Amino acid sequence: MAFPKIQDRIHQELDAVVGRNRLPRLADEKDLPYTCATLLEAQRMGSVVAFGSPHVCGEDTTLGPYAIPKGTVVVANLWAIHYDPDLWPNPDEFNPERFLDEDGVLQKNEELIPFSTGLRMCPGEHLAKMELYIFFTHLLHQFTIKKPANTPPLSLKGLNYFAHRPGPFLAEFVTRD
Repeated sequence: MAFPKIQDRIHQELDAVVGRNRLPRLADEKDLPYTCATLLEAQRMGSVVAFGSPHVCGEDTTLGPYAIPKGTVVVANLWAIHYDPDLWPNPDEFNPERFLDEDGVLQKNEELIPFSTGLRMCPGEHLAKMELYIFFTHLLHQFTIKKPANTPPLSLKGLNYFAHRPGPFLAEFVTRD
């Protein structure tokens, strides 16, 4: 909704791959690189939790210039990783192309860790990714999502409580032909 040109490009890709006579399937995912790149970028910018679950170093470790003794509790700062300008040029810019190579092929990035990392990462990651894909593609296949006229400007700033979530907003769902 905040990026109508990106939404238009997703609509074009969905129409070219899926058509208008059926809904997207999980099997279509490999043929929807721009749509999937947009989902990855949304997960990067909209990290639901700022920190991963605590881990304990099993042995003395060196990370760059830091010595981390065995038994030290370590917590991944997911927010800092997802907004690190050394990893993501212009990290405050919503840019799905950062997940596509020069040929438009989807490129996974090891630094994208919205479900945390290590042995205690989210056990529901696989299911959550499938659900995000199905929910997102079905919505955009069927609707154009717009900001209603005479409503406050959209903001990508979220509210931080236990989990990062969007602030209040209004949306208009227009059925696609």
